[in-house]
Amino acid sequence: MTTEVTKIKRDAYDQDENVIVPPVDIYENENEYVIKADMPGVKKENIDITIDNNELSISGSVADEEKSRENIKYSEFALYNFFRSFNIGNDIDSGKVTANVCDGVLTLTLPKREEVKPKKIEITAE
Repeated sequence: MTTEVTKIKRDAYDQDENVIVPPVDIYENENEYVIKADMPGVKKENIDITIDNNELSISGSVADEEKSRENIKYSEFALYNFFRSFNIGNDIDSGKVTANVCDGVLTLTLPKREEVKPKKIEITAE
């Protein structure tokens, strides 16, 4: 797994935070887009997904008990929060977006609006 750790400005105090930009796979079919994001260690209740002005934002935080490392003697393992955002088009029906998390993988399903889906034209013979 390749992870990119970056600094972003995210809070009201304009503070920098180190976050992992989760790797994703994006699929498209005629009815929807599917985004799969790798976010190990993040529980469902610690994931926040928003769509605002055609920007999809995904953030996830590692639970405090996972960060507690007071008895550790040596460590090469760092726990960071996750953040990734995407610009999405007007073809997404944002009211029908669904999300599921299983085994550290977040799956977002972004249905296309009906008017942008391909239409099959039926042929009749006389």
